Amino acid sequence: MNTNTLEMFITIAQTGSISGAAEKLGYAQSNISTKLRQLEADLNTQLFYRNNRGITLTDAGKEFYTRAIKIISLTNDAIDQLKHPKNIQGNLKIGTLQTAASTFLPEILSKFHQQNPQVELSIATGTTLLSAKRVLNYELDGAIIGGRVSENKLATIPLMDEQLSLVAPNTEMDIDNAPLLVFPVGCAYRKTLESYLDSKQIMIHHPIEFNYLNAIVASVSAGLGISLLPTKVVQPYLDQGTIKEIPLPKDFSTLPVSFTYRKDHIMTQSFQEFIKILDKKD
Repeated sequence: MNTNTLEMFITIAQTGSISGAAEKLGYAQSNISTKLRQLEADLNTQLFYRNNRGITLTDAGKEFYTRAIKIISLTNDAIDQLKHPKNIQGNLKIGTLQTAASTFLPEILSKFHQQNPQVELSIATGTTLLSAKRVLNYELDGAIIGGRVSENKLATIPLMDEQLSLVAPNTEMDIDNAPLLVFPVGCAYRKTLESYLDSKQIMIHHPIEFNYLNAIVASVSAGLGISLLPTKVVQPYLDQGTIKEIPLPKDFSTLPVSFTYRKDHIMTQSFQEFIKILDKKD
């Protein structure tokens, strides 16, 4: 067994199918299937359950997956340090909220890249729950999330208490019956908005879901409905008068934002440098 075999196994687990892994790795599907059968035979263990919808890890497979991720991470970091002792290299995969990606994260990424230009950065946007799930599954090294996630396998670094604004079109609108313009389920801003409306005993109608921040802001401006977003994001539109702000009670006017990662994450050089910059954030 070598690292190529482990990387193949990890790819199968993350894509959830033999065909998906074959496409990502550039191998024939039959080749991947053969190698997987050989791996399971060598280990004398079934690593995946097969079904019509794809494959899922067995309990033994989940344990092997965790160990395989650590082996690959340690191996790659050791190779990087030996090949380039004076330069930090490797890959760093960071998840983030779209709102963070459009406000404070670019400055952090710029500073990190200036100090570590040879590290390959990969940024993935998503809701808090999606990012946390990807961190737990070792698909991301860490992620910027809103609110709190109850998971004892995760460590968090507090970043800020983000100011929130409930915004509506700058026209006459029945706020109690207005459509909610939100990100998909798992978004901390959506959860806060729904909690606020619930506290006022306002019935929540079918929300309109968006995948893009700019689309939500533009739709509020166009009169489609209301939304809850960071004040930094909507302030230019408030200043222009294209939207208006509805006062929020103190309990719903801020949201804790933090960086989360697995407690058992391998502390590679690149990850340690990223954490240092986060710790120095104002």
